[in-house]
Amino acid sequence: MSNTCAPASPPPPLARRAAPPVSRDSSSTPLARVIWRLSGLNLALVCGVMVLLFVVSERWWIGSAITFLPRLPWGLPAVVLGLAGWWCHRPSLWVNAVALGLVLGPIMELRVPGLLQAPGTVPPAPGRDTLRVVSCNVQAYRPHFAEVLSEVARYRPDVVMLQEAFGDHPLLDEFLPDWHRLHHNTYWIASRYPLRLLAECQSEVFERVAGIVVELQTPVGPVVVANIHQMTARRGLVEINKSTLLRGEAARLADEFRQWREIEAAEIRAVVDAHRGERPLIVAGDFNTPTSSHVFQQVWGDLQSAFDVAGCGYGYTAPCRPIRFWLTNVPWARIDHILCSSEFGIVRCQVGRGNGSDHRVVAAELRR
Repeated sequence: MSNTCAPASPPPPLARRAAPPVSRDSSSTPLARVIWRLSGLNLALVCGVMVLLFVVSERWWIGSAITFLPRLPWGLPAVVLGLAGWWCHRPSLWVNAVALGLVLGPIMELRVPGLLQAPGTVPPAPGRDTLRVVSCNVQAYRPHFAEVLSEVARYRPDVVMLQEAFGDHPLLDEFLPDWHRLHHNTYWIASRYPLRLLAECQSEVFERVAGIVVELQTPVGPVVVANIHQMTARRGLVEINKSTLLRGEAARLADEFRQWREIEAAEIRAVVDAHRGERPLIVAGDFNTPTSSHVFQQVWGDLQSAFDVAGCGYGYTAPCRPIRFWLTNVPWARIDHILCSSEFGIVRCQVGRGNGSDHRVVAAELRR
């Protein structure tokens, strides 16, 4: 018998290790990293815009330009980057949500105190302690003055103030015929209560009448009312163009005009204070500046702004006319205001929706 051994069987081959799975995390792609960095830069830009608006304000010509330009476009990068982040980098959604919230909130000057009151609510009948004030820059009665007056009447006012009421208009004679009325220069006031002219506000720097001051004899005592129209900032901003930038004169020209506007505002306030005495005060009209501007704050900041206290939403009042690269009848600036002294409480403030003028109607109910 043979004792030869059978050859040993070869060892089984080593099991192949499974290859590690390929990462499908899109947040590590070059595009995702770009979106993340751009989102951070955009948030920093939005914060910088807030500083320019509320700290620098009109003290620098770039701050002036941002103050009066539409503010909604500052939110567009956050929307675009947010949509891109949803596709390839979800963490960037939060950054863009914060940036968009800052634009829609503080940058666009959203006001929320009146949110509890439904829009379009019919105001209560006027009482002895309330005073309804309505103001509008009627832009020389163009384009649809009848529409303006119709909207004014819907607020059932006690006092109506119009600016840029150049000359006579047949509808003015028919509007509120039994009221006490005064038409001085380009300012028109009508009141349920007796009124008398106290002074006109002369602007020496612009050589024009910038407002009038009257006294109303209301059931709760005399009230001083000023109907004003400050100079537009647009005339200074148009000096910022390619030619002046190349010559290095843009900043000087814009700053010079801003200083003239400050002087005029101080002149108006000096006349108002000189004739007010100890009586309650209401100031209304076209201020041609938002309440966030330092030009407004340093002259009128001690008074209550009716929309800031009791308004709802953005309350933009101008411009309503066709503007290049912007929607018609979609204003972007709140430059028309109703202000009052601390003797008044502000019940509500509303901005009209009609487009009978380049400026929207502003209405406030005040209570003593």
